[in-house]
Amino acid sequence: REGFIVSLGAGVSSINTEVEIGHMGADETPLGLATSFKIGYGFTNQFLLYYVSDVSWYGYDNDPNDDTYTSGHGGIGASYYIEENSPYYVMGAIGMGSFTNFTEAVGETGSAFIIGGGYEVSPHFQIEATYLSTDIEEDGVVLNTGAFRLTANYMWY
Repeated sequence: REGFIVSLGAGVSSINTEVEIGHMGADETPLGLATSFKIGYGFTNQFLLYYVSDVSWYGYDNDPNDDTYTSGHGGIGASYYIEENSPYYVMGAIGMGSFTNFTEAVGETGSAFIIGGGYEVSPHFQIEATYLSTDIEEDGVVLNTGAFRLTANYMWY
């Protein structure tokens, strides 16, 4: 894991979306697709620093247009393996969060973070469980999402 790294992953996401407009609110928890991309550098076999883009893709049951939505994070992340040759690791990231109506290409941005952990099943192949949270407030609309994600990732190093 030491040196240049690139990682791609996909899996499942359960996302909770809370919307507040003035005194009105809504709350829904659909299932969707989770995607993950990382590019960075492993300073040691235990510590990796990277740019991470994690996105949850989903739709709402009560959406009359059947649009596709995304909730995502783009920012700086790090992974720390418990021991030099351990397959277990913890990870975290902070950065910009987004909520987008992908079908109509409109969206909002705010802050976001990711926490989680994983297991390297074999060299380069990892299973990762994460929680991705966004906090977006724009034009009197408060939009918070929290996604539990399980992904299978392949990391080139």
